[in-house]
Amino acid sequence: MTEQSRRTLLCAGAGLFTLAAGCLDDTGLSTGNGDDDTGGNESGSGGNGTEPTATGDLESSDNVSFDHTEVPTEPEATFVASEDRADGWLDEHAFDDDAISEFVEETPFEQSVLIALEADAPNLCYGLTLEDVTLEEADDAGDARLSIEAAVTDDSGDDEMCGQQLTAVGQLVRATFDGEPATGASVTIADSDGETHDIDIDVESDSDDS
Repeated sequence: MTEQSRRTLLCAGAGLFTLAAGCLDDTGLSTGNGDDDTGGNESGSGGNGTEPTATGDLESSDNVSFDHTEVPTEPEATFVASEDRADGWLDEHAFDDDAISEFVEETPFEQSVLIALEADAPNLCYGLTLEDVTLEEADDAGDARLSIEAAVTDDSGDDEMCGQQLTAVGQLVRATFDGEPATGASVTIADSDGETHDIDIDVESDSDDS
């Protein structure tokens, strides 16, 4: 091979390499050293840089019982996560007992949520007993749901006379968190016949009896 032919072949090879590199750049494949800007963000979400909201630890829970004459056909649960929703819930029930409205007014909704539990009872000696309030294990995003158990129970003594009137019995539960409040709850209520009702609720809905 002559020197001229060898020089022509080398130049042609270099031109092909340059053309290939240009094609790789056009397709968005990196040809650098890995230090180029990928357009992501420090949070690793690839979005607007905000971290996903995670549920804080359950710091405390307390409750107040109530009753009224608007008897539900089956146990119900309501998730109350704002002052406006709480005011609407109070207006719907029109309690005579100021303790209920005071309990709501004392609720810091930046850290707390209210869950209203209601069920029917066969006479005036029954009440709704709150049995357990816990926080379920968080999912991969760090979000967790409340788990609440309650039961309709006969609170009368052996020789106590009970007024024979259907009534609604309930518990208003306040869950307070060290951080962001939960946005949903899994509720189990055992009615006066011992039948259990599983209810899933969240900030967008009320009862969803399954």
